[in-house]
Amino acid sequence: MSIFLVSFIGALCSTDITAFGQFMIYRPIFCAPIVGFLAGDIITGFCTGIVVELFWIRAVPMGVSVVVDISMISILSTFWACTYSPGLKDAAILGLLLAIPFAYLYRFIDILGRKLNIKIMYWVESGIKDFKNRYIEIGILSSLILFILRAFLFYLFSVTVGSRLFCDIYAILPSYIMSGLAKAWYLLPVAGFGLAYNLSNIRLLFLRDCGK
Repeated sequence: MSIFLVSFIGALCSTDITAFGQFMIYRPIFCAPIVGFLAGDIITGFCTGIVVELFWIRAVPMGVSVVVDISMISILSTFWACTYSPGLKDAAILGLLLAIPFAYLYRFIDILGRKLNIKIMYWVESGIKDFKNRYIEIGILSSLILFILRAFLFYLFSVTVGSRLFCDIYAILPSYIMSGLAKAWYLLPVAGFGLAYNLSNIRLLFLRDCGK
């Protein structure tokens, strides 16, 4: 699986979060198995998607909030684990830990991109005042293209740099840490289910209090 293909898939999934569609393909339970299947290890992709889905189940973009790109966490971690150490549980957890900083870095870049969109919006408004409705189409299209290009280039950077980091770190980690990472493969889903269950209880208590 080439870095250009995984970058293209990642850019499409990132676009689905806020820019276009809302088809829910960005959810980890969907995008991670797809990458795992293309990389030849769909089981690792599916399990990684479950873990990310449970831990970031509240990462839903609403209003002006900028949430972390959970599809990036899923895609990067699955790609590294399935490409360089397929079937190894410790490698899957290492890929997950390595992908999180990249996703939070992209969140910062996404915020800068939204500030650029504000400038495009002002430009569109100036065109509307002059009865140039063509500005609306140009503004929407240019914002979408810039969003996809930004995500694609960042995926290229993350996959290239992260692949080197993944291989180097995986080669020097001592055996007791690798053993701990392998055990975390079984413990993280349990912790994720606990987090999701606690969230559901909070919602039930909130609904019950609102009904009083």
